[in-house]
Amino acid sequence: YDDDTIHLVGGGYDMERLLKRCNAVVYIIDAQDDYTQSVSSLNMIIQSGRRVNPRLRYEVFIHKVDQLSEEEKIETQRNIHNQVRDFFANLNGGTDSWPLTSFGSNPNSQNILINFHLTSIFDHSIFEAFSKVIQKLLPQFNHLEDLLNYLISASNMEQAFLFDIQTKISIATDSSPTNMQMYELCCDMIDLLINMSQIYGRSNSDVVEAIEDDINDDENNESIAKDIDDSTNSYSTSSLSTTSAETSCSSITDAINEPTSNVFDSMSSSVIKLTGGRALYLKEINRHLALVCVLHEKALSKQAIIEYNVNRVKKSILELFHLTHQTSASFVTR
Repeated sequence: YDDDTIHLVGGGYDMERLLKRCNAVVYIIDAQDDYTQSVSSLNMIIQSGRRVNPRLRYEVFIHKVDQLSEEEKIETQRNIHNQVRDFFANLNGGTDSWPLTSFGSNPNSQNILINFHLTSIFDHSIFEAFSKVIQKLLPQFNHLEDLLNYLISASNMEQAFLFDIQTKISIATDSSPTNMQMYELCCDMIDLLINMSQIYGRSNSDVVEAIEDDINDDENNESIAKDIDDSTNSYSTSSLSTTSAETSCSSITDAINEPTSNVFDSMSSSVIKLTGGRALYLKEINRHLALVCVLHEKALSKQAIIEYNVNRVKKSILELFHLTHQTSASFVTR
C-alpha cells in the first residue's frame, strides 16, 4: 500500500482533501500506451477515496481508442477493468469485499462506483462521456428527463437533448437510447447556428436589451406553466414543487454574467431538414442552454403546436432551476 498520492496531482495539493470535496473523479488512461502505471495510480486514488469519501464516483476515460479495432477496444476495457477488480480483491485477502459496480446500483452501498468509457477526440464520444458524468451529478436530471419525455410524446418527436452551448455537453435527454449520429448532428447544429448568427445576428446592445427583457418577463410571470399540454399537468404540479436540491447546486438562470456567445439570445431558434425525412429543431432556453430535438419532417406541419410545447418546457426548466436555487440558498442560510 502506497500512501504517497501527492505526486498524482502536483502543486503540493492534498489528495485526500481534494477527494473529500469531490462528487466524481474523471481519470484518463491512454489506450495506445502501456497503461500499467496509470492503472496503479487509479487504484491509489480509489484507495484514498474509500477512506474519505466512500460515495465518490469514478469515471475512467479510456482515451485514444480511434486507432484500435472493435475487438481491441473491448479487450482493452476488459483488461483495465479486471486489473482494478483484481487489485481490490487481493487487497482483501482474495475476497472481493469491495466489488466494482456501475452508477445504477444503490449509492448507499459500499461498492466502488466506477464506470468505463471509450473516448476519442476524432468523434463526439468524449462529449457523450462527459454528458453521462454530468447527468449523474445533476440533482434535477430526473425531472428534466420527465419533461423531455412528455415533450417528445406531445410533439411527436424522436429525441430531445438539453445542451450546454459552450461545451456541447448534454446535461439532460429523454429516456430513449441515445443515437450517437443524431447527437453529433445536434452538436454541429449548435456550432452552425452560432457561426451564422455571428455574421447575420444583431448588435451586442440589442442582445443585452433582449436578455434584460427576458429576465423581466420571467420575474413578472407569477404563474409559469407547469405542463406541456393538458396531459402533463398532474406531473408538473407535483414534481416541480417537491424538487430536492444539494448544497452545491448552482442556478443556471442566475449565471447571466458569465461569458457566452453574444449572438445567442431569446430569439435564437433554427430548423434544419436532413436527408431521410428527418429534421432538427433548436430553441434557446437561456444564454447557456439550448434545446435540440430530433423529429420527422412531416411533424413540422404542426410547428405551432411544437413551438407552444417547447415554450412550456422552457418555462418549466427555468422554474425548476429557480426553485432548486431557492431551496439550496435557504438550506445554506440555516
